[in-house]
Amino acid sequence: MTAEVRGADVAGQGVGARQGAVLVTGAAGFVGRHTVEAFHRAGFRVTAVDLRPAPVPLMRAARWERADYADAALLAQVAAGRFGTVVHLATAGDEAAGPAEAALTGPARLADACAAGGARLLYASSYAVYGVQHRQEPLPEDAEDDRTRCSGPLGSYARSLLALDRHMRARHATGLDWAGLRCTHVFGPDEQDKGLAASFLSRLVRAAASRGRVRLYDDTLTAARDHLPVGTVTETLVLLARRPEPVPPDVYNLGSGHPVSFAELLQWCARARREAGGGALEVDLVANPAAATYRHYTCAGTTRLDKALPGRPTVTRQDVESRTAALFAHFSPL
Repeated sequence: MTAEVRGADVAGQGVGARQGAVLVTGAAGFVGRHTVEAFHRAGFRVTAVDLRPAPVPLMRAARWERADYADAALLAQVAAGRFGTVVHLATAGDEAAGPAEAALTGPARLADACAAGGARLLYASSYAVYGVQHRQEPLPEDAEDDRTRCSGPLGSYARSLLALDRHMRARHATGLDWAGLRCTHVFGPDEQDKGLAASFLSRLVRAAASRGRVRLYDDTLTAARDHLPVGTVTETLVLLARRPEPVPPDVYNLGSGHPVSFAELLQWCARARREAGGGALEVDLVANPAAATYRHYTCAGTTRLDKALPGRPTVTRQDVESRTAALFAHFSPL
């Protein structure tokens, strides 16, 4: 990493020019790629940072740096005020420290740099911090410690994200313009490189469209999850970056608020397959090896974000269905 970050140096220009400069970390990932494209379309000057190579289709949408987001030279540029907004989507940057520690220490250093440079920090947390949701009702942010409503984080990475959320509230209650987004199950086109880490909806639709055969756990037909189109995430980030006044510094749930059952997803896929001229959709039901910790139901309560960000992009149940149909058409060889 060089001392100068290409495309981010707006020294000598006014505050207005700086506000149009955005840094996106984790830019080569699924949400990162869509975020780079969304900010580019919105007229921002985008600097994209990732340890992975720049995706060829997006090379002209940003200035790409192949580097660790916690690189000292990059943090120095953030602290010097080179960016109006920093969108942090990268996972752990310092692998030597271990993923749990790195998921906290790296973003903490980035947050300190944003505070020094006056940048607005928007970062991705995850709805996974709640773990298993016990009640079939929208879950608000303050439920994170309520074990009557949720189990709490079940994996090390979810635990580290919750630790980051708590660190941000405690360390940056004032003095930093920031917001964390606990996104539900984000889906959309261009997830193929994620493999088994791709969204459940995307994997189900791809199997239904390409093979006409899907596999489900036998206790999940009545399960329902809050699926969130990736475009809603990026539109929300752009709106947050554009706001003249910051939202209250806090962590916010971001979801559709419309859980869709697995059985209904199967119906959508079966209908799309029939309309495309394919055969019947076959479903294999297998035993769930982790039924006790499986997230059978998710639904984000978004009242806090509704109040903080009036006019924010929202999603209807019909939006989820139409985007699912579009994804089926994308995967279908028919």
